[in-house]
Amino acid sequence: MFSRTTLASVLSATVLLPPLTFADENLLGYTMGAETLPKGAAEGYLWITHHGDKRRGNYAAQYLRAEYEYGVTDRTSASVYLNGYRHDYDCGAEGCAGPLDAPEITGSLNKTQFSGVSAEVKHMLLSPYKDDLGVALYGEVTYDTVDSITGEKGQGFELEGKVIFQKPYLDGQLQWLTNLELEAESWRPRGGEGTDYAIAPRLRSGVAYRFAPNWFAGVEGWVDVEMLKPAGGAWEFDHWDAFAGPSLHYGGKRWWATLTYANQLAGSDESNDNRTGRHLADHEKYEVRLKLGYNF
Repeated sequence: MFSRTTLASVLSATVLLPPLTFADENLLGYTMGAETLPKGAAEGYLWITHHGDKRRGNYAAQYLRAEYEYGVTDRTSASVYLNGYRHDYDCGAEGCAGPLDAPEITGSLNKTQFSGVSAEVKHMLLSPYKDDLGVALYGEVTYDTVDSITGEKGQGFELEGKVIFQKPYLDGQLQWLTNLELEAESWRPRGGEGTDYAIAPRLRSGVAYRFAPNWFAGVEGWVDVEMLKPAGGAWEFDHWDAFAGPSLHYGGKRWWATLTYANQLAGSDESNDNRTGRHLADHEKYEVRLKLGYNF
């Protein structure tokens, strides 16, 4: 029989043990950590992100990504993605967003489409465990043939850069993650007369706490601002938005899973002269993301 003192010591040691995680395991759904895969290691991911509800009508969309990541060196990893979208909406003539006299996202669509490919490189400058503060640089390029919001066909390119910070506390039991991001994208609709351009800086941050062996509970959020240059026009402010929500992560010996819910807290109201409300043209009222990873 264990004494109370012995049992308490065992339980305490179990909670304080270093997490049984793999490098680059995603503790949060949206905010990335600084670690990379070790040289020669490989990992497969499946991302499913549900986007639900706009200003009017019935709107739902799922963003689908399949990723393969490989450790090029102990500090550099590279990934390739296959991307797709599932749209199911009925917005009618009034549109699911925008003012009634200038509706956005009209009509209906029920379709799953392969969209394009992405390539990513991530390089860790400092390790969160060896150097106390983890710092990494991230770059991604994407080619798309489907508009993520409407499902319409076209051609687009996206460049995304990130500076990633990761700070462990309590011997790794608590992790604080922060990402500084910048996206630049172009989109030309099929049969369109010109190309739209957009630039969006973004700040993401969140914490994840290991409350039991292999289990993390967390919360994360982000705020971004988008500047738009419509075809034939000049650069202009388009919108800002802020999201936040809880996250739950499980990491086993060979696989892991992360589930995140994010609610739009505030944004520039596109139907009311961009007054503070919620921005529901480019974004939705909420998102749910499930990420699954398997280590080879």
